[in-house]
Amino acid sequence: MKPQESLEIIDEEAQSLFSNLISFHVNPEEACMGLGIRDIREPNVVNVHSYIHMSIPHFLRFAEAVNKQVNLLIEKGVITREPEQ
Repeated sequence: MKPQESLEIIDEEAQSLFSNLISFHVNPEEACMGLGIRDIREPNVVNVHSYIHMSIPHFLRFAEAVNKQVNLLIEKGVITREPEQ
C-alpha cells in the first residue's frame, strides 16, 4: 500500500481480547502470536484464547508499527523502556 492511500476501518463487529501473556512462534514462513491469560491461582498455567497468524512481511510491519508506538509513548513521557522493579 502506498503511504498516501488511506484505509476505511470498519470495526463494529470487532471483538475485544484481553491478555497478560503473549507468546510468539516464528518459522521461515509465518509468525504466530498467541494471546493468553495467566491463571492467578496457578501462575505456571496460561489459558491461550487466540492465535494470530501472520506472514513474515506482515509480522515485520506489525513489529515496526509497535516499535513506532512505543517510541512515541517514550517521547511523550508516558512509558519508559526501563524494566519494572
